[in-house]
Amino acid sequence: MRITSGNRGFTLLEMLVATTLMAILAGSLYATLSAGFRGRRTAEAALEPPRRAAAALDLMGADLESAVPPTGILAADFIGTEERGDLGEPADAVLFHAMTQDQSGATPPFPIRRVEFALATDARTGETMLLRRSIFNLLAPEQPEPIEEILCRGVRALELAYYDGQDWVASWDSAAAGDVLPRAVRLTLRLHVEDRDEGYELSRVFALPCGSRPRQAEGGQARMGGGDR
Repeated sequence: MRITSGNRGFTLLEMLVATTLMAILAGSLYATLSAGFRGRRTAEAALEPPRRAAAALDLMGADLESAVPPTGILAADFIGTEERGDLGEPADAVLFHAMTQDQSGATPPFPIRRVEFALATDARTGETMLLRRSIFNLLAPEQPEPIEEILCRGVRALELAYYDGQDWVASWDSAAAGDVLPRAVRLTLRLHVEDRDEGYELSRVFALPCGSRPRQAEGGQARMGGGDR
């Protein structure tokens, strides 16, 4: 039986050429997708430290802006201490009372809570964490254990400065300042970042609505310890 050119099949050479072209096309497509996914991972890794630092500082700032004066019912001193970590990096802490915020608009059962921000070391991983410790029931017969929340991991340093209306100071004691809050608080958070020796640093300044200048004390204006920053 004679086979016409109309129903002739592919030759071996044509099959090899087609297979080679498909392999080249598949390889090019894989390389393109691989580069795209690699670029996405790199971008996400670069954006992760700023995202974590900004989220942590926003939470801290919201509590600081809700700080209540250290006078009246359920009041307590506003204490900001200057401390150093094991490697000499700033590891400051602050303790104060703040209004409890309820996003639903309902009246919270405990309108005022005690808030502390400080660094701590994770015993399991050894990394430094930024913690928020809160106590809600301030009228309990016995002081309850604070509720700990991890705001950020991989912290290298936490530095706080307080504005007294004239200068930035490294620490604050409301009792020594005449029972007043600072005008503003500057938060500086530094995170560990792979392949970056200096890490990543972010600073924010939050004004305290109830803050005011330290009152005049005997012998001149009351000054906070720790010097200016």
